[in-house]
Amino acid sequence: MAKCSKPFFIVCAPRSGSTLLRLILDAHPRLAVPSPSWLYEMVYPYLYSYGDLSSPNNFLALAEDLFESPFIKNMNLKITPQDLISFSEECTFRGLYNALHSHYAESTGKARWGEKSPRNSFWIEEIKQDFQDAQFVHIVRDGRDMAVDIADSPEMLPENIYSGAHIWKDFVGAAHNSGKKLPKSDYYIIRYEDLCADPEASLKKLCQFLNEDFDQQMLAHHETKSAKSWSSLPNHVKSGRPITKEFCEIYKDRLPPGDISAVEVVMNELLAEFGYPVGENPRSITPKYAAQLMESETISAPRVIAYRKWHAERRKVRLKDGVWKFEDRQSLLRSLC
Repeated sequence: MAKCSKPFFIVCAPRSGSTLLRLILDAHPRLAVPSPSWLYEMVYPYLYSYGDLSSPNNFLALAEDLFESPFIKNMNLKITPQDLISFSEECTFRGLYNALHSHYAESTGKARWGEKSPRNSFWIEEIKQDFQDAQFVHIVRDGRDMAVDIADSPEMLPENIYSGAHIWKDFVGAAHNSGKKLPKSDYYIIRYEDLCADPEASLKKLCQFLNEDFDQQMLAHHETKSAKSWSSLPNHVKSGRPITKEFCEIYKDRLPPGDISAVEVVMNELLAEFGYPVGENPRSITPKYAAQLMESETISAPRVIAYRKWHAERRKVRLKDGVWKFEDRQSLLRSLC
């Protein structure tokens, strides 16, 4: 099979098996898929605040902000923001993003890079504009299982099943709506349950989409240094185990029928579209109870909140220094600064 150099992006709802898939692909001898960068979610929307990136100072500010992200720090890169600038082929966000991931791939002896950030599900069009040859792998898990799993997660919000169901619907719907607009050569769906039931067959099909040879090392992802390190984190313990069906259809044992019915109201159309059976005549909860469950629930972690606050303060400094002005913004819905 011909060797491919296209970047690829794993998109998904949180707790859909994406970390497992990332580690499986990272175990391939040609593919480097580091820990999530989240840069399209956390930095890209604020590019206006850096002014003209052809200015060395402005471009350096962007590079410095990328490096300060706790997720980029997870990559343990042995370079500085100035080094990244020297690696970048252009003075753009895309240039830095590509340099960052290309350097990671080279540092691990790999020829091709991929990226996995669940919130990229909302940024597929923008990513495709930056990387016109990019491929997207959408891993989908039964939303009822995902809702249970996210509520169980020790370091994430939301902590309730109903909010988790809405998160699944939003993420999966966004990724799939964008993916359907792409050529079949650029968008691929892999179901978590199919991966767990027959890993080798599922991965051979995925490798064919990526134009890569299947490698048996992918089935032993849990033996890699990366998997052992990542699975030491409370949220990702399961990713360090061999591929298993243990976590499929967990909702059947965990949720009473009324709760299953309530979440199916939220996601039944999408569940059916991806081939998941749903019960007949699902029953809604009251609007008052629904509003209670949804209020102030978000997916996040303390380190993400800290970085967002730090990044907002940096934008305010650049506003004060005249690097950008309020008129540069197209909308104020994301934040006032």
